[in-house]
Amino acid sequence: AIADAAADADALASTTMSNIKIDNVPEHQRGELLQEIEKMQMHNSSKTYNQMVEHCFNDCIKTFRSSTLSDQESKCVNSCAEKFIKLGRRAGYRYQE
Repeated sequence: AIADAAADADALASTTMSNIKIDNVPEHQRGELLQEIEKMQMHNSSKTYNQMVEHCFNDCIKTFRSSTLSDQESKCVNSCAEKFIKLGRRAGYRYQE
């Protein structure tokens, strides 16, 4: 589920960035604009992913007695990540409307 978050964050970023009309940008500036948009998308994807990891970690991980997650922690992290992803998708769809 967490691995899907990065892909979903990318999709959300590209969804919001795809609303930008580059037809009105002079051709000699399009490459620079597209590079800047790509940087923004990477930044937004990383930020979203990091927020999800921090939120789910703080909610789900309670002890550090083991080097692996307990079954309860694992279920909590998966559920948390899934909710975070669904919320991101829903927000992206709302933004497109």
